Amino acid sequence: NARVLAVDLSLSSLSYALRKTEELRLSSIEYAQGDILELGSLGRRFDLVECIGVLHHLSDPLAGWRVLLDLLRPGGLMKIGLYSEIARRAIIDGRSLIDEKGYTTSSQDIRQCRQDIITMAEAGNRTMAEICNGGDFFSLSNCRALLFYVKEHRFTLPQITAALQKLDLKFLGFELRDQRVLKMFKISHPSTSALTSLSLWHEFELENPDTFRGIYQFWCRKM
Repeated sequence: NARVLAVDLSLSSLSYALRKTEELRLSSIEYAQGDILELGSLGRRFDLVECIGVLHHLSDPLAGWRVLLDLLRPGGLMKIGLYSEIARRAIIDGRSLIDEKGYTTSSQDIRQCRQDIITMAEAGNRTMAEICNGGDFFSLSNCRALLFYVKEHRFTLPQITAALQKLDLKFLGFELRDQRVLKMFKISHPSTSALTSLSLWHEFELENPDTFRGIYQFWCRKM
C-alpha cells in the first residue's frame, strides 16, 4: 500500500520508468523531473527516502542530504549510498589517467581510454587490471559512469560518522549484497551491537579494502 515518488534529472530515464510502470499496470508510483537541491519546494513529507549513488556527484553532498532530510518525517528512514574512498583506490588512478591524457566523455575518447587501460593491465599494471575486472568497464554507458563523472566525492566511514552527527541521524546498519562480508565481520566482532559501530566497520574496511567496492549502502533514522 505504499505510494512512491521517483525523482530524476533525466527525462529519458523517467520516460523509460513510466513505460515499464504502465506495462506492469502499477498505479502507486508517480514520477517527477527535478534537482535534489530544489526538492524543498515540494511541500510534502515522506516516511522513507532512498538516495543511492547521487549525493557524491553533487558539489556539496551534505547540502543535498539536508534537503532530503527535511522531506523526511520524524522517525522516518533513509537509505543512502555513497562511494568509499578506500574501495575506489583503483578508480582514482583511472580518473588520474583521464586527466593526464585529457580524455573527454565522447564515445571515441572513452573507447580509447578503455583500450589504454587494457594495454596497461596486460603490461602488468595491477591497478589497471583491477579496473578491467569490473563488469561496468565493458559497456560504454557504464564505463562513462564508472570513470568519467565530472564531479565525484568519496567518503571514509569516519567522515560518514561526522555527517550523521551533523544531520542528527542514527546509523542502523549496512545493506550488504555479499553475505560473506557479514560472516567475516561477525567472526571478528560477534557482539550484535558491533553491527552498528561505524568505528569497528572502519577498522574492518582498512583490513579488507574491497569490502565496499561497489558502494556504501546504509540505513539511518531521523531522530
